Amino acid sequence: MSTLKRTILLTIAVLQFGPSASAETESKAETETEAEANGYGYTLESTLIMAIENDPWLKKSQYKEKSLLSQSQSQSSLPDPRASINLANLPVDDFSYNSQPMTQFKLGISQAFARGDSLELKRDIKKLQARVEPNLRANRKTQLILMVGALWLDVYKAQHSISLINDKKYLFEELRDAAEINYTSALSKSSQQEIIRADLELAKLDDQVTVYSDQLHAAIRQLGEYVKLPQSYFINNEANSVNFVSRSLPSVTLLNKANALQQHPLVKAIDQNIESSQKMVELQEQGYKPQFMVNGSYAFREDAPNGMERPDFFSLGVSFDIPLFTENKQDQDVKAAIYDKEAKREEKALLLNQLMAAYNTQLSRLERLQQRQELYNSSIYPQVKLQGQASMTAYSNNEADFAELVRARIDEVNVQLTVLDIAVEIEKVKLRANYYQSNNSSEFLAQIRTQSSVSKEHRTMTIDNNSLSTTSGESHE
Repeated sequence: MSTLKRTILLTIAVLQFGPSASAETESKAETETEAEANGYGYTLESTLIMAIENDPWLKKSQYKEKSLLSQSQSQSSLPDPRASINLANLPVDDFSYNSQPMTQFKLGISQAFARGDSLELKRDIKKLQARVEPNLRANRKTQLILMVGALWLDVYKAQHSISLINDKKYLFEELRDAAEINYTSALSKSSQQEIIRADLELAKLDDQVTVYSDQLHAAIRQLGEYVKLPQSYFINNEANSVNFVSRSLPSVTLLNKANALQQHPLVKAIDQNIESSQKMVELQEQGYKPQFMVNGSYAFREDAPNGMERPDFFSLGVSFDIPLFTENKQDQDVKAAIYDKEAKREEKALLLNQLMAAYNTQLSRLERLQQRQELYNSSIYPQVKLQGQASMTAYSNNEADFAELVRARIDEVNVQLTVLDIAVEIEKVKLRANYYQSNNSSEFLAQIRTQSSVSKEHRTMTIDNNSLSTTSGESHE
């Protein structure tokens, strides 16, 4: 509730009902003001921390890392030994176990060994694959800061656009009041059209509030993908959504580090993949080495029917394959591993080019946005403000038509919305640029600072002599 409206209410109450009614009205006005200030007030930092702490993807990555580490242990172990039980050389005429000297009951065991250093290499490959996950988690956290931060800023922009439009309605209410005065003083057709035009512009402002309210709730619902929304929001999402996020626009400090892209988590992850691919080449090269298997057996024999004792048999042997024909198998496997490694090297080069191009794009956008912000702050907004005042003065002196006055008021509102849009977009661009410069989420979060004081109407520009200053609110008196 503006100062002007509160004063009018208090004056009417004093005139009609006396001091007691005045106190009651003032209390009601303060309660309404307090209700307008109520909301959830999510700060950017707290929202980002909640998103990171409750992200299922990070937990999934931790489980995947543990899985790969467990596989590294299992794949570095020898295969289980194989046992065999045989009844050999049993005569088919009488199936007698002791009639023939070669009939025997044999127990055997064998153990296969890996080719060369393949077990150690398989273990190393799985460990290197597991080391990719911490880098992917670091990138996921910075991505969350980027995505959730952008959504938070969308909520902020919609929220403050609604507040700005509501605060600026008094400009068009003044126009309607002026048109009504003209209409009552001189019943002319043009004056009646002016009242209709003023009512039309007020209706258009209400439509803008509806549009921004739609954007506000859409952004809040998207934010709900990453943070848990309060249950009260779903019960009555119109009541507190105007102040869903804090009123202060955070300031993002731009990072600018040398060779930062080389330390980006995605680049580190690819480096681990390249190292893993090199190990895969070495693993395929083990295919040129033979694979050995040791086996042993013990055969039991029964004594002869005449009582002659028959000794048992013990056997021990080694078997191995001989990789002679390597052209169609081992050579091709090694080539495939080498090609895969080179492909990952090119993938790293491609990623670095993409990161560099995206970073430079954000810097270029930031420069243009800052130029626009300077232009609006130093030139466009002051001129629009002066134009509105001059148009109002000229209209009061019957030196300007009503349509020109309306255009001046519309320009004033639109320029302030543009100033808000530019300020929010600058912080978005800084977030995107810092994504490419940050090695981890802690470094990223450290660049976000909340301003100690921000105006209710976002950075409303006023002219004081020849300087432009930021006010903490605008009186509608």
